[in-house]
Amino acid sequence: MLKVAQWITMMLLFSAPLMAQQIISGNVRNRDTKEVIPAVSVRQIDGNAGDYTNGQGNFRFTARTKFPVQLVFSCIGYETLTMEVTSATALQVVLAPASVLGKEVVVNASRNVQKKIESPVTIESIGNREIINSPQPSYYNMLQGLKGVDITTSSLTFTTVTTRGFNTSGNTNFTQVVDGMDNQAPGLNFALGAAIGLTELDVDNLEVLSGASSALYGSRGLNGTMVMTGKDPFKYQGLSFQVTQGVNHIQKGKSNDPLGPSPYYDYTLRWAKKVSERFAFKVNVQYIKARDWVAADTTNTNSQRSRYQDPNYNGVNLYGSKTSVDINPFLEGAMAMIPDLAPLITPMLDTANYVARTGYPEYDYLSSDAKLFKGNIELRYKLKPKLEAIASATYGQGNAVYSNDTRYALTGYHLSQYRLEVKSPQWFVRAYTTIENSGNTVIASPTAQLINEAWKPSYNANTGDGWYPQYTSALLEAMASGKSYEDASWMARQFADQGRPAAGSAYFNHLKDSIAGLPTREGGTLFQDRSRLFNTEAQYNFSKLIPFATIIAGLNYRLYMLDSKGTLFPDDDGPIHVAEYSAYLQGTKKVIHDKLSLSLAFRVDKNTLFEKPRVTTRASSVFELAKESFLRFSYQNAYSFPSNIQALQSTPVDYNSFASGGSTRLLNGVYQFDKYPAYTLSSVQAYQKSENPDSLVKFIPKDIMPQSVDAFELGWSSLIGGCVLVDVLGYYSTWTNFIGYTNVANTPGTDDPNAFKDHSTYVQYNIAYNGAEKVNTYGYAASVSVDLSHNFLAKANFSSDFLKNRNNSQINNFNTPNYKFNIDFGNEGFGKKQRYAFSTTFRYRPAYFYQIGFASGTVNASAVLDAQISYKLLQAHSRIKLGATNLTNTYYRTGFGSPAIGGMYYVSFAYNVF
Repeated sequence: MLKVAQWITMMLLFSAPLMAQQIISGNVRNRDTKEVIPAVSVRQIDGNAGDYTNGQGNFRFTARTKFPVQLVFSCIGYETLTMEVTSATALQVVLAPASVLGKEVVVNASRNVQKKIESPVTIESIGNREIINSPQPSYYNMLQGLKGVDITTSSLTFTTVTTRGFNTSGNTNFTQVVDGMDNQAPGLNFALGAAIGLTELDVDNLEVLSGASSALYGSRGLNGTMVMTGKDPFKYQGLSFQVTQGVNHIQKGKSNDPLGPSPYYDYTLRWAKKVSERFAFKVNVQYIKARDWVAADTTNTNSQRSRYQDPNYNGVNLYGSKTSVDINPFLEGAMAMIPDLAPLITPMLDTANYVARTGYPEYDYLSSDAKLFKGNIELRYKLKPKLEAIASATYGQGNAVYSNDTRYALTGYHLSQYRLEVKSPQWFVRAYTTIENSGNTVIASPTAQLINEAWKPSYNANTGDGWYPQYTSALLEAMASGKSYEDASWMARQFADQGRPAAGSAYFNHLKDSIAGLPTREGGTLFQDRSRLFNTEAQYNFSKLIPFATIIAGLNYRLYMLDSKGTLFPDDDGPIHVAEYSAYLQGTKKVIHDKLSLSLAFRVDKNTLFEKPRVTTRASSVFELAKESFLRFSYQNAYSFPSNIQALQSTPVDYNSFASGGSTRLLNGVYQFDKYPAYTLSSVQAYQKSENPDSLVKFIPKDIMPQSVDAFELGWSSLIGGCVLVDVLGYYSTWTNFIGYTNVANTPGTDDPNAFKDHSTYVQYNIAYNGAEKVNTYGYAASVSVDLSHNFLAKANFSSDFLKNRNNSQINNFNTPNYKFNIDFGNEGFGKKQRYAFSTTFRYRPAYFYQIGFASGTVNASAVLDAQISYKLLQAHSRIKLGATNLTNTYYRTGFGSPAIGGMYYVSFAYNVF
């Protein structure tokens, strides 16, 4: 026993140096200003131990080794420092500020960590520091200043992002990924902007890949991909909050703005805590409330005449006036009853005399109360130093308006996402679900048409009375008294509109709520979208197993559970399941003394609605011409399965049919045409003219197919003299089976207004179909960033996009000017202890044509200036910012039919946000 005890004692003494644990702690500050630096990475060289500095600049961790210990300190915007520690004394570390030009790191261009300047494809990025110093109160609005990026602002809380031209509200061909989760609404297949995006204080970085990106990110990546990454609670710790209050709608009446000065509120809070070296959590909350920008364009979509001159007047943002009919049959009926009117009526019958019902303006009809609440909880546990488990829950609720075939007011929508993930530096496994609730959606045009029918039918076949008979009678009476046709038409409208409820009145709201609250299958306009998405994916990096190349591979399974209760999809009998399977492989190899990087990626996807799988590829090369100078070339093939709406839409549109239990629907589709008769403009007209008024004409278009694009890009990036960063590119793309839209199921009377005798109203929707032509897009862009020293930075970028071989029968959503440019100038810290900062941005867009489902026209040129100045309260770890977006309050639009955006002026107070 004595020998055993002696042996154990000797082993413990021998192993003691190997098992030594040293506590390493200290504080990190800015060399120039002496302020603390949070989120500095402190890592032990040749070991797994390390920490991040907290909000007070402090760090502390246990190194399982004996002294001396080699440490490396790194942080964006500072020079990396290597230090040898020989004892357990608290360290006082200072880091020297450094330019970030050419040193930005991106991950999502190739799913590998690499310097942005060496990326094989065009990628734009925004980091936490840029968001803090931005004049825009929302980082979503910062995106419009990036090279080649377009946005459509449909609502204060709903901004749609895209690249390379195809710009529209609710873009299904642009992918938004947040912390690895596809952010799309499961039923509609487009991201609802910031609805469940990251809160303002939780954005670590944001990367936008321009153009085709399907090879790595799957279907619907034709117009680009935006990847957002939230802050790691192990790295960004402590309590942070930001209070922003401002005012918009400064000048009532300007650009038809019906509102006066209105408050803007934005409250954001983030709390993150590292409970131990293994466990950390974060909580995020953001609440925004304001009066929304109002779409108030009164341009007549039917002619150049004003509402007083044109009986068929249909304003862009007036709803209900799409109900339009040729009143000639009513004129003929009047002449048959009173033959003495023949000299007055006969000349009028030489041409059609279309008359529209009176429309309602958006203000007082659609709610202008913009609200957004977002909440997020995330838990992280380190199973091993480099193996981490993550669980998160994200919830968004609010009001927003977006534009498509009309304006849609989403009131009280809900979106939530839940994620479980295990990851290491080499691999990850991730599962998440998205749950959608469309809330109470008011569909502007159809709802207004039905409101008009509710307070006074266009024509009552039983009584022979109605709005159009009254209008015709008053018209003839006024003309008989000597009034001109235009004056008589206006007088007739006033007569027929007697009893018309004003927008916002109690009676109007009663009618609106009863119609918008009734599902489409029952004759109302309510969509009941409760769809869900389930996604599981895994990726592995084989670099450690295959050292001569960087090879990654991944698998993905996605299930859409479409559940609209028969209001959007043919799912009356229960949810429809649509599954997608995919696998991808990418290899990267450096050759010629590591000067040339070659990459090749393949992806295969299968959607259960379509028979054949789709294979996409990406091949790229990056050649180092000189130090910090790189030439890139890439070929990318991308594709898009039709969205669920494009493939499966089954929207009831014949409201009279509902009364008798009918099932007439507006259809897109790949399989349901044998089940439901479909309406198009031609089938509506044929139905109206059919000898048997009870028959339905079946319109069976060609099944919709996936679209694809082949894209080539050549670019050059270079850091010149360490202070000038230049990026230049050109691209050319060819689209096959291009999916566009056309308006169908229009209001009655297009050719035969006698249809009123059988039907009171139809509404207009647009459906998707493949164009036969091969469509080409091409363009070029350039940017330059200059570090002017002393924290001054100037940026400018220019981009240009073109479309040729346009199919004029399609609404193609290529909505961008032929060129645009942006200029930024600012300073992140000047004056005593660099307490002051400022930034300015200038964006110019020439006039351009914008095409969308419910209206098309010219978006006027815009020149927009944003600016802010801020001051740091160093002792309080706080910052005060005074800023303005659209400083000159010159109203502008980012889309035809979208709201006019005026100036907003604000002040914000931020704590522990640096």
